[in-house]
Amino acid sequence: MPTSVSNAASVLLIEPNRTLALQFRELLAKSFSTMPDTMMVDSLQEGVNVLRSREISLVLVDVELSDGTARDAVRLLRVAAPYSAVIAFAPSGNEESLLAAVQAGSHELLHRVLPSTQQLTLAVRSAFIRARSPKISTEALQASSPTAILPATVSKLAHDLNNALMSIKGFADILFARLPAEEGLHCCVEQIKDSCDRASLLTKELARLSTDALS
Repeated sequence: MPTSVSNAASVLLIEPNRTLALQFRELLAKSFSTMPDTMMVDSLQEGVNVLRSREISLVLVDVELSDGTARDAVRLLRVAAPYSAVIAFAPSGNEESLLAAVQAGSHELLHRVLPSTQQLTLAVRSAFIRARSPKISTEALQASSPTAILPATVSKLAHDLNNALMSIKGFADILFARLPAEEGLHCCVEQIKDSCDRASLLTKELARLSTDALS
């Protein structure tokens, strides 16, 4: 059974259902060794505004929000706070929404709402680990088998590159929406988005190849 999360953290919960939001806050209090500073907002836009104004360690987001699809919600949150850990959940348990959240960069999923304290604690700890993505040290590289390290390193690089591409595309989406169709730069932004999509496919293929090499 996972122990409580020891990190002092600031948490942002994006959930329009007030009752559910309060239940999540109670669970968070049990998951952390000290009560985290928890903010609750009703909408994706409110959440993005909070992330732009202050540092948040952990974001929990309902990916069935009415003001954005699962993929758009997580992508915008990652752009606004690239170093925050993000956990996505779908109150209905919709697997399609959860998978879209993973594709957009969610660090962890909650497959059940409400989760148990143990399930939430494990999800929070996993999200923190994935968000921090510590680099492999030189000593670890020298002590490990090169044939085993290379695919793992390639997989991590593919993951990090894909995250960077998502951030670029997220900013491009924002710019694209604000530029008039007749504006000359509109076409340039569209090319940036298309290039990001093509590059993202390449990173996925790279990650698949590294996974095959490890299997």
